[in-house]
Amino acid sequence: FALTLTAGEDLAGAAPKGADYVFVLDISGSMNDDAKLDLSRNSLAAFVKALGAEDRFEVMAFNVQPRPLFKQMTAVNEASQAQAAQFLAEQRAAGGTVLLPAMQAAYRYADKDRPLNVILLSDGMTEQQERATLISAIRARPTGARVFCIGVGNDVNRGLLEQMANDSGGLAAFLSREDNFDRQAQAFRRKLTKPVATDVKIEVAGVGAFDVEPQVAPSLYFGAPLKLYGRYKQPGTAKVTLTGQVAGQALTRTVEIEFPREDKANPQIERMWAYNRVQRLLKEADAGAGRAGVTDEIVRLGEGYSIVTEYTSFLVLENDAEFARWKIERRNARRMERDRASGDALAADLERMRNKARADIGPEAVVSPKLASAASTPTPAGSPVGASPQASTPVAQDAPAGRRQNQDLFPRRGGGAIDPVSGGIVLGLAGLLTAGAMKRRRAA
Repeated sequence: FALTLTAGEDLAGAAPKGADYVFVLDISGSMNDDAKLDLSRNSLAAFVKALGAEDRFEVMAFNVQPRPLFKQMTAVNEASQAQAAQFLAEQRAAGGTVLLPAMQAAYRYADKDRPLNVILLSDGMTEQQERATLISAIRARPTGARVFCIGVGNDVNRGLLEQMANDSGGLAAFLSREDNFDRQAQAFRRKLTKPVATDVKIEVAGVGAFDVEPQVAPSLYFGAPLKLYGRYKQPGTAKVTLTGQVAGQALTRTVEIEFPREDKANPQIERMWAYNRVQRLLKEADAGAGRAGVTDEIVRLGEGYSIVTEYTSFLVLENDAEFARWKIERRNARRMERDRASGDALAADLERMRNKARADIGPEAVVSPKLASAASTPTPAGSPVGASPQASTPVAQDAPAGRRQNQDLFPRRGGGAIDPVSGGIVLGLAGLLTAGAMKRRRAA
């Protein structure tokens, strides 16, 4: 199953005004590739521009050592913003990447009376052996400090940046050259200036739910849906309970959701679950004892659920004879059949919607009063029956499939400051795959 939780209107309120921001900009040599440093400069300038008068900030560049601009928290005004813009323009990409000293320096700006938001702009291409130390440092951060990671460019260490953000109660986002930096900065700032639900726990009871991913739920931010994937043992009505904290107040919401015995329309959900499980295993391995203990499980998930991983790939051959020639067992034939059936059903639904829309396009028939009067007059017995036009009664059209009024699936029950929190079984679009088989990709 797939479950999406979205914060409701209570998280749309204003959080306490005034926060501290430390912007940490990666200027190592890898940021020269694909104009990553230019992307970062533009993004960071937009973030600084979006700060409010009650905020304070610091800008810090780093490669092997951090280089702060102000060396103290500075009020937001035209002069400090101009200094930040000049500092950013002077930065050039060079050297190695050692992130830990920069993060430790950022933590020193913590003020017990104000929240501290550390915003890292980087591709995350730090040394592999530094990852475990970085995760430990995140967990030892000052009280009230959160880390927000902005991955820049297409070649990024997504796993590291996501883990750093999630472990600190923050968020991770990713930027490319096509993004509107001002819009992205405003959207990101809105999340930081709204209340946030922390210590979130979600229990799915009544259907034997297990293997839920992620195992630890991240914080729930305004405008940032929280997604969970899992398995369940039997169909029926599940009681889904969310608990957490909002500004020190307890949050509890409960909703009942029907879990079906079979859902042929969404075969892709099982692969979504497997993919998220693989990503968690990789993150935990890279932050701890290494990958030796999880490689076999990742290969099993890749082959069993037909997903591409670092150890499995998707092999496409022209016909059955090629599979026989190379002695490759086709393990995903049943899954392919389900995928095609789901895709065909979706295509049929879309075609019905198109046909219905086409039928409603064009001028409406306009009937003159004289014709309308004639049409409403009974035809005398024995008279020839003609094709007189008749006024038609408008018929209400059904909304397209999947379009309906939003419902508060977490009703106003229990204590807490968030309401509503909406949740539901995700209905996705089925993916169409080429006939193939999963093969192990052996690491060099």
